[in-house]
Amino acid sequence: DLVYNNPAIKASKDPEISKLYGQPIQQFTKENINKVFTNGSLDTIRHWFGWPHYKVFINSTNQFAEDPNWNPPRGTNTDWYVFRLAETYLLRAEAYVWKGQQAQAMADINAVRGRANAALLQNATKVTIGTVLDERARELFWEEARKSELTRIAYIFAQTGIPAYNGKTYSMANFSQSNFFYDRIIEKNSFYRDKVPTVQGVHYEIAPYHVLWPVPASAQRFNTNGMINQNQGYAGAENNVPPLDKIVE
Repeated sequence: DLVYNNPAIKASKDPEISKLYGQPIQQFTKENINKVFTNGSLDTIRHWFGWPHYKVFINSTNQFAEDPNWNPPRGTNTDWYVFRLAETYLLRAEAYVWKGQQAQAMADINAVRGRANAALLQNATKVTIGTVLDERARELFWEEARKSELTRIAYIFAQTGIPAYNGKTYSMANFSQSNFFYDRIIEKNSFYRDKVPTVQGVHYEIAPYHVLWPVPASAQRFNTNGMINQNQGYAGAENNVPPLDKIVE
């Protein structure tokens, strides 16, 4: 959906450039690499990063005045949200879903959607954790720590045994082998689901054990009087020992 909209493109005397105005951004190829602008891309997930920066990046005229080499102005970091009323609604909506109070959850989600002039949800029976996650993705784009949120929710499903909207139940007994975090990403993220290739020749891949990060080796080394186990799936987990279940005098 991204198009070239810089007026300078339309005004260009080069017909190969001016014809791009209003057209979808092109990916670089060997044939057009010298024709398209630098906001074309070899790899969309890595290189098309400018369009959402309105939330966390601002144009700085002061920087340009202080440094003439800052041309064109490239923006500076702006304030990040700390508290968001919309997220408060969505957190409460999630709590209602866990409690089985779907009507209340729908009302909170609709408070967010109504403010954005989006169509309101009508069927409370269809409200699930997936509904909340969908709304968080729209409302909190580039704000929430999505990986942490998905891991947190995956823990709740595994600890409670509550069935997820995909019909599956999860357990802490095999958390690193089967979890909601992985299933949600495979469901929604075509990069990982389809193992999209990158310009470096590798493919996007993910495994269930990525629900947790590895324990840093430095933390394990510095704990000289004990053993910090590694999370399953990472190098060193084969040396894990059973955790102590009582105090040894």
